Amino acid sequence: MIIRQLYPEQYNLLCRYLAQQGHSGPLDASYEVSMKVDDYEYRLRLQPGTKRKIAILQAVRSWTEQGEQHFQLITDNLPLSCLLELLLLERKSAEQHKKTFRQHG
Repeated sequence: MIIRQLYPEQYNLLCRYLAQQGHSGPLDASYEVSMKVDDYEYRLRLQPGTKRKIAILQAVRSWTEQGEQHFQLITDNLPLSCLLELLLLERKSAEQHKKTFRQHG
């Protein structure tokens, strides 16, 4: 698990995304979101906190090989940190694309 304090615009963007696209159960403080990277799908478990902090609790990598589904639990800090950075970049890019489309659409 890692905890990162984000810039205000990053935190607000990520919290909006989690509220709209994240999956969470009743009485659950964390959200699960999916992200594709190459041939892998990652399910990230994120928990927003106070003072613009985000915790990434774990990730599960899944892939299909020779018709068989495989899963790997990721709890090491370095891959979790990289996945959080990728998610933040993906959300920022999607937001910029949305703004550009509205301006020129």
